[in-house]
Amino acid sequence: MLRFFIPENATAINEMIDAINGQIEDFLKMEPLQDLLGILEVDIDTIGQVCNGRLKANGKVVETQELALPKKLEGKREVLYPVIRELGFFDINKPLRKKNNRIIILGGSLTACKERTEYAKKWIDDSTCFIDGLACYRPINPVERSPLADFKCDTEFGAMSESFIHVFNLDKAEVTEEFKGDRNLNSISCIKKYSKDGDSLAYRIFAAPSTEPQIRRADTGDTIKFYIRNSDKRNAEDSFLFVTNNRYCNRQFMQIAYSMKEEKYPIHFDVIGCTPDERIIPVERYDPFQFIQDLIGVIDWAYRFREKNLRGENNEEYSGEVTKIWRR
Repeated sequence: MLRFFIPENATAINEMIDAINGQIEDFLKMEPLQDLLGILEVDIDTIGQVCNGRLKANGKVVETQELALPKKLEGKREVLYPVIRELGFFDINKPLRKKNNRIIILGGSLTACKERTEYAKKWIDDSTCFIDGLACYRPINPVERSPLADFKCDTEFGAMSESFIHVFNLDKAEVTEEFKGDRNLNSISCIKKYSKDGDSLAYRIFAAPSTEPQIRRADTGDTIKFYIRNSDKRNAEDSFLFVTNNRYCNRQFMQIAYSMKEEKYPIHFDVIGCTPDERIIPVERYDPFQFIQDLIGVIDWAYRFREKNLRGENNEEYSGEVTKIWRR
């Protein structure tokens, strides 16, 4: 099963880059990937154009909640399921390390924020110092509200804040905020910190601004960079555990790794999903089109990571041309 990781013996940024580049080369040659491309009758260079349901002809990017399964894929549901599973979209839900002193919850829909926060609590241990949530000021889509009508929030940052309050019982915690406003919602940032008497854990929520506020909201890369730039200095032995949904683990690993390279911030990190084994979606209920969008994202970020070589000749930074198939 495909699962990107940082080797334990890699400590320098160059060692981590080399290790991930090697994993990318193995991924691009994987038999399950070649099988999937054959089933879809595409290749590695055309899947991002032929099968991309999120990017419309007018350049607009559609949210995943708005995608519908094409009829041509309905008959391929069963044959695609084991291939998609081998590509790491269902089963990554347990940390590689026994202890993680930083647990970071990646933002998403209202339900995703709640479920990821609940699952993150399971992995707190005696070494854990920080519980952090990463989000932005993306407005909550009305379709997100119905399952959690008691959550009174209008943005992803609010959804993460409500999730922290409910899961970690922060109602009476002391709260401080570092807020930077702007007329453009995409440019707003905030860092909220909770502290409770008798609790050694620090609870923090980071709302990141977009690096392209005139055209889009903050994406995962923006939230990671904002977190790296505004988080406490790390120790060499720190272990970062990021919590997301199972289907996003490999893509978001690559996004985090890419930001780690750009910021020259070597960290031992791992990414897990919040769906336990007994709740993994069965073949009759999954939507292959959604997972194909995620695979396009993995391929895109793998190419970005491989092409943006931060070492280069004489350690000078340079980057290659990479087609922007995916955002967020």
